[in-house]
Amino acid sequence: MSDEIKGIVEAGLKGVGEKLEAAITKFEGQYAEAGKTDAEIKAEVKALSDKFEATVTEIAQKMEKAGDHGAEKLTAGAEFVKSEQFKALASRQVTTARIEVKNTVVADTTTTFPDQRPGVIAGNFLPLTLRQLIPTINVTSNAVNSLRESAWTNSAAEVAQGAAKPESAITFAQYNVVIETVAHFIKVSNQLLADAPAVVAYIDTRLRDGLAQRIEAQLLLGNGTSPNLSGLTDAGNFTAFTPTSGANLVESINKAKYALWATGNAPDTVVVNPAAWGAMELAREGAGTGAYLYGAPGTGAGMNPFGLNVVLSNHMPVGSFLIGNLRGSATIFQRQGATVEMGFVNDDFTRNLLTIRAEERLGLAVDRPAGILYGAITGA
Repeated sequence: MSDEIKGIVEAGLKGVGEKLEAAITKFEGQYAEAGKTDAEIKAEVKALSDKFEATVTEIAQKMEKAGDHGAEKLTAGAEFVKSEQFKALASRQVTTARIEVKNTVVADTTTTFPDQRPGVIAGNFLPLTLRQLIPTINVTSNAVNSLRESAWTNSAAEVAQGAAKPESAITFAQYNVVIETVAHFIKVSNQLLADAPAVVAYIDTRLRDGLAQRIEAQLLLGNGTSPNLSGLTDAGNFTAFTPTSGANLVESINKAKYALWATGNAPDTVVVNPAAWGAMELAREGAGTGAYLYGAPGTGAGMNPFGLNVVLSNHMPVGSFLIGNLRGSATIFQRQGATVEMGFVNDDFTRNLLTIRAEERLGLAVDRPAGILYGAITGA
């Protein structure tokens, strides 16, 4: 209610009400003494009642103009005018009238807000394609020591009766997988935490995704220098692939597949950059019909050249690819899964801030480097 209307309500109701009450008191006094009233008092009561009704009606009209045009919202004066008590007073059935005005908060132009879409419109979440291909083992220490075969000489042969048997040779090498920590944090205000739980829940989701994206990159490209993981393309974790000059992607995939088969490894997965695979889909014959080499768009050629599953990863360099049996050649050792914690750090408490931290501890072991080939798509 504006100050102007509030003033009218207070002054009008108080002034007219006091005069009406005095006249009614006088009216009742004369009635008690003589059982009748003179014409002057009757006229005064009627005039004051009419003035009171007109004043309240004026207030109601002003409030109606000031409000919006939605659902009807009654002021105190308007509620009084519409009441049965006021009607009885105006028709002289009673000498006093009283109603209770409910304390109802109604909206006006300053308290009406636009509709709010629930939740938070998320940003881009890159697909996670690599980690699910590698088995995970939970561990309870900060490092894992293991032995892996580094050389094998198979001298098995047919032997004549009484002849010396051939000796085979196998060499093992010890390797150490260090558990590393991947983490990040963000600061939020206590007010945000209390007033916008949906936003805080989204921050939790985004922090976890940030961890997963960084781990995905480390599993492929980590250089092994602490605190980095030793990724699949780190030196010693793969066998180098030598491409053929001028070969396209599917031709290199075919060559690498059977190079692995020759060493006793059956590959099932190829990791390529999306841009490299897109270029392969658009490649055409250089002469003749100009047909698409990998199948015309809409023919459903799929992403399974020569029976291998192609996995797209933005972290793979555009001109390179990796092929192998990842489930049989590598292992993730997980010390601590993705964990989100909240707490006060440094002067957070005095600044009404809260630190939200997400971290995970893990390491990658490549058990069989001979089962993974990595190199350029085409030679010079």
